[in-house]
Amino acid sequence: PHRCGGSAVPEGPRQRARAVVDRWVAAHSGPVEGDDGRWMVMLAGEHKRTIGVTLSVGDHTLTAQSFFMRAPDEDRERVYDLLLRRHMRSYTLRFALHPDGDVLLVGVLPLEAVTDVELDRMLGQLLEVADATFDEALRRGFATYISREQAWREQTGLPRNPIT
Repeated sequence: PHRCGGSAVPEGPRQRARAVVDRWVAAHSGPVEGDDGRWMVMLAGEHKRTIGVTLSVGDHTLTAQSFFMRAPDEDRERVYDLLLRRHMRSYTLRFALHPDGDVLLVGVLPLEAVTDVELDRMLGQLLEVADATFDEALRRGFATYISREQAWREQTGLPRNPIT
């Protein structure tokens, strides 16, 4: 057993969770890096094209963490309103703020709940939530920057950016 805060944590749930993640990673077609209970996987979305996810098996939980977007430049209240309302339709995922203001997408499962089906469900939801929410969050948090870029694209004859 592993000691955590004075109490023994049985290795069984942790080993089972690691085996589930190992199976998922082996079946995943995208890039994967990992060692010692942590994996970095890349998911491919349509709107948010590359979604990096760190999976970590801890003493009590499996955590999936993904960078969603950098700290909004403007209209933070509307961005946070969008993200908090999205929580109402989310199963295991929540948006969170990194100390530097960047927005993360985090999912947590107790080790006893980690199964092939639950891991696939959590990562599928992470992909869906990131992809479905990304464009609107960018439009709200970076409207001035997007407007300047679109004007530059028009002046140079480049096609419009699809997020506008």
